[in-house]
Amino acid sequence: MPSTRSSTSPLKINCNFTTCPAHDQVTNRTFGSSSEECPEYFKWIHEDLSPWKDTGITLEMVESADKLAYIRIVVVKGRVYLKKFKWVFQTRDVFNIWGILQLLRLYPGELPDLDIMFECGDMPVIKKSDYQGSDAAKIPPMFHYCGSDSTFDITFPDWSFWGWPELQIQPWETLKEQLEKGNHKVKWKDRVPYAYWKGNIWTGQVRQHLVKCNVSEKQDSGLAT
Repeated sequence: MPSTRSSTSPLKINCNFTTCPAHDQVTNRTFGSSSEECPEYFKWIHEDLSPWKDTGITLEMVESADKLAYIRIVVVKGRVYLKKFKWVFQTRDVFNIWGILQLLRLYPGELPDLDIMFECGDMPVIKKSDYQGSDAAKIPPMFHYCGSDSTFDITFPDWSFWGWPELQIQPWETLKEQLEKGNHKVKWKDRVPYAYWKGNIWTGQVRQHLVKCNVSEKQDSGLAT
């Protein structure tokens, strides 16, 4: 994949790393018919996009996000192009793109052309306080793994939904099967009453409180971190 700021070329995925299924193994799907209702979560999609409901999204708005974005993904006639602005932690960018590729394979010919910016860090970056008054019509549409009440970041599935090889986390569909098998091995009432959590404690105040639960010589709260 291109690694410089000026590079724009067709995306290439290393299939030894991201196991590419044969095309005939992928079941083609079609978008919902008129008899189906939108899933409940669609309301959150509409809420995330509401800042642009009246103004629409212009090319200028998209490109104004390049100073904060990590990557730009463009789809034209079913072909994916990538522009990488800066170094991305581990393989978050690879799995972001992997999600777009799956859409193209599951819904061939149905994904419209698109041009989107991605922020691949941990914290939302498009602050509402920066876009008040006349600047409210210039909000950059930035896709991200998370959002908040004080930001305009548009939520996109976390890269680990498709896998996180650095931590040996399988794609969600595979992990879900493993969890279901594990649930049948030991009944919940027979399990040791300990919880396990790991992660970055600096992305939220609640997470910092978890450190206080660490096992020590003076306390054992039943929570291992």
